[in-house]
Amino acid sequence: MTQQNTKAVLVSVGGTPDPIIFSLNRQKPEYICFFVSDATRDSTEKDILPNLDFQPRHWDWIITPSAEGLSECYREIVDRLPLILHKWGINSDEMVVDYTGGTKTMTAAITLATIEGSSVYSYVGGVERSKDGVGIVIGGKERMWFLDNPWNEIAFMAKKKAYILFNKARYTSASEVFTEVEKKVGDNHRPFFRALKDMTNGYDLWDSFKHKDACQRLYKCRDIVKTYSIGDKKVEDLVTILLQNIDFLERLKGNDELLHYDLIANAMRRAELENKYDDAVARLYRAMEAIAQCRLQSSYQIDSANVSEELIPESIRSDYVVKYRDDKDNKIKLSLFASYELLKELNDSLGEFFFAIYDKEIRGLLDIRNSSILAHGFVSVTSDTYEKTSRCCI
Repeated sequence: MTQQNTKAVLVSVGGTPDPIIFSLNRQKPEYICFFVSDATRDSTEKDILPNLDFQPRHWDWIITPSAEGLSECYREIVDRLPLILHKWGINSDEMVVDYTGGTKTMTAAITLATIEGSSVYSYVGGVERSKDGVGIVIGGKERMWFLDNPWNEIAFMAKKKAYILFNKARYTSASEVFTEVEKKVGDNHRPFFRALKDMTNGYDLWDSFKHKDACQRLYKCRDIVKTYSIGDKKVEDLVTILLQNIDFLERLKGNDELLHYDLIANAMRRAELENKYDDAVARLYRAMEAIAQCRLQSSYQIDSANVSEELIPESIRSDYVVKYRDDKDNKIKLSLFASYELLKELNDSLGEFFFAIYDKEIRGLLDIRNSSILAHGFVSVTSDTYEKTSRCCI
């Protein structure tokens, strides 16, 4: 990898200055931060800086109190480096980290402390070393190595973390992981992680019942994810599910009869992934209501939010007009119970089924729901209530 126009270099310094001089002369950074120990501090001024063939705009150093203490080395870099970069007006992703010099502990620390913000690392090796090839690089035989962005590999570990969050319906957190990874990976990987971020945001919109926006977002990332799926079985499986979900969202447009399936699935996520049973039962209640509303509309052209009097059977008409007419807009609006009661009076099988199990199963569940903290009371819904309510909806 060829490195050009280096803005800043953070370099660890050991007892041999030649590799450091070689690295800095090769990169010619505007800013240099030396990571040194007490033993190598003087070397930067006596041996390294006088032998540079360019003039940096500014240089600084970070001194570790212990060249053999990983915690001390790490802490010193984490504490001091952000202050130095701020002083220089430099972002961490504009900095090359050179871990050639110093103890092995210093090398480990400089890598660990910068991995979150840096994307390019360098190292001076050589074609000849002392001690029969196992010692230090012989002067004049140095070779510069720029390492590919380590985030190209780390990203796939971060992707696993995002997948876990996604599968727990924590879409916002998963999207944040993909957003951070997208900033750090190389250009050839960036479109894939941007697409995963867009996809996750699409599912977050869907989870909030913003179906149109969700469909558009999933369409947006579909082709890119599909491109990256070639040869990757897991991504191929993801694409298959993505296409199925897009198809469902397309069919959901203007088709209220499918809405109750979406509500039930949403309730399952709240209960089974998050243990939010109050939220889950609130959605199941709405699903149960939606089933009745859709049956009234599709089979009898009755709008439960604005019922025409003449469509109500005579046996219950006067009672419905008195009970369910809204004083504000004079419209007859039906509750869940009233919708199913109307279906029963219309001899509809759905209404008949509802009341066949009403006293034994549904009445108590509706009472609990009405007393829940997300309805009209202060009682927390249990998992048992959720399970029983879900069976009534399905």
